[in-house]
Amino acid sequence: GRDRGRSSVREQVRKTRAPARFTAESGGNPTVGGSVRLSRHTQLSAAMYKHMRIGSASHQAARFGSPIRAAASHQAAAVVGAGPAGLLTAIMLAQRGWTDVSVFDARAAPPLPEDQLWGDGERSYQLGLNGRGQAALREFGAMERVSRFSATVNGRLSFNAEGKPVESRLKPPGTPGAEKTYVTRVLQRDRLQACLLAEVRERYPQVDVQFGVGCSGVDLSGERPLLELCSPPAADGVEDEAEEECDPDGRTEAFDLVVGADGVRSAVRESLSADESTSTRTVRYADKNERRYKTLPLHPSAVPGTAADLNWGCRNGTLDLGMDALPTKEGEMVAVLLVKPSSPAYGAMEGLSTGAEARAFLSSALPPLEPYLRDDDLDRFVQRPVARLPKFMLVEGQIHASLPKGGVVLLGDAIKAVKPYFGQGANSALEDVSVLAKCLGECGDDPAAAAASFDEARAEQARALVRTSRSFDGRGPLGTARFLVPLLLDIQLNKLLPRVFSPPMLRGLQDERNTFVGLRRTKRRERAVLLGLLAGMAAAARAVGGFVLRRSAGV
Repeated sequence: GRDRGRSSVREQVRKTRAPARFTAESGGNPTVGGSVRLSRHTQLSAAMYKHMRIGSASHQAARFGSPIRAAASHQAAAVVGAGPAGLLTAIMLAQRGWTDVSVFDARAAPPLPEDQLWGDGERSYQLGLNGRGQAALREFGAMERVSRFSATVNGRLSFNAEGKPVESRLKPPGTPGAEKTYVTRVLQRDRLQACLLAEVRERYPQVDVQFGVGCSGVDLSGERPLLELCSPPAADGVEDEAEEECDPDGRTEAFDLVVGADGVRSAVRESLSADESTSTRTVRYADKNERRYKTLPLHPSAVPGTAADLNWGCRNGTLDLGMDALPTKEGEMVAVLLVKPSSPAYGAMEGLSTGAEARAFLSSALPPLEPYLRDDDLDRFVQRPVARLPKFMLVEGQIHASLPKGGVVLLGDAIKAVKPYFGQGANSALEDVSVLAKCLGECGDDPAAAAASFDEARAEQARALVRTSRSFDGRGPLGTARFLVPLLLDIQLNKLLPRVFSPPMLRGLQDERNTFVGLRRTKRRERAVLLGLLAGMAAAARAVGGFVLRRSAGV
C-alpha cells in the first residue's frame, strides 16, 4: 500500500508543481517531471538498479570508513529541508544503508558549486566552517569537495587611522602556541548546500531530492509518521528570514523516519508541539540587541598586495556601523554591513537610491573601503533591502517523537537559532548529523529508539548553546562589558595558568572536542576557583596586615 501511495504522491507532485529534481542523469541541471536516478553514462534496467541500491552501502562503507551497516530490510526516511544539515543527513542515512531517502525543500535549488556567479559575492552571506562543522563533513566524506570551493581564513585584517591595512595572522595549527586546531574554511551558505547536493547527485542514487515541495506538517497519530506535503507559493526572489507558509493539499506519505531540518520556522517542530503526546515547546526570545545587515562585494585585487585570506573588519563608532568581510574561493570578499535599526547608519543606508550615493556614503563612513568598491556592485547594493538577523530560539521539552513503527527527530535550526556572528548555526547543525549517526548506530537503526537517543544526547546541548550565545549579546555599555570583561579575563588567566583556566568561551565553542553543556560547567567551575583564589589572597592579605599591625603595636 505504501509503494502505491508513494507513486501516487510523486505523480501528483509532477502534475501540480513539476519541481526541479537533481539527478545523476541530469548532470546537476534541474529536470522537470520524471526523475532519472542512474548514472549519466549508463541506462540500467529496473532490476539492475534495485541491485545497485541494495549493494551500495557496503561499497560506500569501504570508501568512507564510516560506521555503515548494510540495510537488512527496506527502510524509508524523509528529510524535510535541503539545506546543509538536511543534505548531510541524507548522505549519512545513505551511507548507513537506508535504501530510500527523500529530501523535500520548498525553495529552489542552488546553482552548481562551480558556477561563476559565486564569485560576485552577492548571493548569500559567508559562513565559516570551524572544527565542529569540518569534523562532521569529514566523517561523511564531503569535506574534500567543500574544500575545493571554499577559501581559508588565517587571521584578521584591520585598518589603522590612516586607512592602511594591518594584518594579524594566526599561528598554523600544530605549531607551538597555535590558537586553533584547524584552519577556518569559508564559503557562501548556499554554496555549501550546492556542494552537498553535488555529493548526493554523484554518489547516492538512493537519495531523491525534490525542490519546490514543502512540508505543512507531520501526522503522528499512526504507527509511522505521515508527512503532509504541499506546494509553496512562487518565490519572489527576495531573500529574507521569513518564508511564506504553504497550505496542505491532501498529499501525504508515510516514512519510517522523518528528520525535521526545516529551519527556525519548522513545520515538523510545530506538529510535535501541537501533539498532546509530546512536551515540545518553542521558546522565541525578544531581540533586545537587534541588528540588520546588507552584503556588499569588496575587491582586494584593486589594491595590489592586499591580503584576501583574512577576516577584514572596520567600524564607525559615531554612526554605529560595523563591517566584517570574509573571502570567496575566487579571491574576492563578501562584506556584511551591520547596523542597529535605531542607528544613524541605518537611516542613511535606507535612504540610498543610486550607486553614486552609496559610494559617497561608504567613502565617508568607512573610508578604508573606498579603493575596494566597484560601481556595478554599488548599483545593485542600493536595490537590495536591508535584511534581518535571526532571533534567538530554543526548544524546551522533547525534540523527537517515537511511534510504534517509526520516529521523528528535529535538528539544526529547528531546535536552536543563534545569531550568525557567533559562528555556530551551520556548524552545530552539521554536528547534529554526526550525533544522529551515532544514535542510529547504537540503536541498530531503529527509528523510534534512535530518535529518543538523539533527544537525550542533543536537546540540552542545543539549549546550552543558545543560552551561552545570548549571554554574549547584551545591549548597550552594560551588555558590551558583560561580553568583554569575561573574554579579556579568560585570555589573561589562560596565559598565566593554562592548566587551571581554559581559553575564552568563544574559542571553546569552535572546538569540536568541547560540548556546549561541558563548556558552561567548566566556566562555572573556573569562576568558583577564581573566587576561591581571590578569597584566599584577601584572607592572606588580612592576616599579613594584622601581623604587621600587631608587630607595630608591640614595638
